[in-house]
Amino acid sequence: MEIKVCTTKEWTEQEWDSYITSFNEVFERGYPKEYFRHKYLATLDGCSYHALLLNDAGEAVGACSVIPYHYRNSSVEFKNGLAVDVFIVEPYRTDPLMLRRMYKKLTKLLVVKSVVAVMAVPNATAYPYWRNVVKWKDVGSLRYWVVPVRVGNIVHKSGFINLFSRAYCSLILGISSVLCLLGGHQKNYKYSIIESELFLRERFGSDYCCEENEGIKNCYRIVDEEGVRTAYLIYSRENGTLSFRSLYKGVSHILKHHDIDLILYVGPLSFFQSLFFLVPRKFEPKLLPLTCDLLLPQENSYNDIWDFSNWDFGLLNYDVR
Repeated sequence: MEIKVCTTKEWTEQEWDSYITSFNEVFERGYPKEYFRHKYLATLDGCSYHALLLNDAGEAVGACSVIPYHYRNSSVEFKNGLAVDVFIVEPYRTDPLMLRRMYKKLTKLLVVKSVVAVMAVPNATAYPYWRNVVKWKDVGSLRYWVVPVRVGNIVHKSGFINLFSRAYCSLILGISSVLCLLGGHQKNYKYSIIESELFLRERFGSDYCCEENEGIKNCYRIVDEEGVRTAYLIYSRENGTLSFRSLYKGVSHILKHHDIDLILYVGPLSFFQSLFFLVPRKFEPKLLPLTCDLLLPQENSYNDIWDFSNWDFGLLNYDVR
């Protein structure tokens, strides 16, 4: 077994083919090569960074990947990494510390490439490993905001419940159409992703719906979540800033053009708005822990990177929906 640290551009054809096979086997997907080429190569560096686990035949049977993104620390731009697609094919999971070794070897390349930190939102299975074994630090937990459209479909009890929830949805939409005129916009967080035209173009491909009108742009995706048709509102901006008015326009557009049960937004909403309400912790569908590994701790300007209140981080920042 060998750990190969490399950029995407350095993969051999055998590594490409075996990586795709291994990934689709582990995650039960059927992604083609073009999906991964776009994901790993359409970045600010023109590539992503990987630790590939190769078997004796030179086949990729595991990987830990980091995609570089442009972020802002107040007025200073820096390169931040997003850890994605971490796996080992089951027959090769004999060493419990293998993923740790893969990641640690990868960080040496990341430092050379001026990646300041690595962020991740691990699932419930992976979180204890990265937190306790690899020693990533907690930043906070992302919050869910919802507009319930058909509550009966959400709790799987149709009938009159849907009538009441639809009436409630129409009521808050009408109220919000007036209140949004009073203003309300997202505050400036210290840490945020830089929303360049290139980033937005690559982030929202053909799987997303984007609507733009009069300086307001909304991007969302419709997903069937165990029988619940959910609209994930991922991007909402009025002249480049998240606002009450942009949320209203986005929600209105979704309700007008799609038959959905729930509209969901993940991330901070620092301003007053009357559309979405915060989901209580005990009702959250799953925990979304934001974790961080600071690779350049000598940089004092990043000593508050683990303070969750400094972060504007949501579904826009990581490609899970």
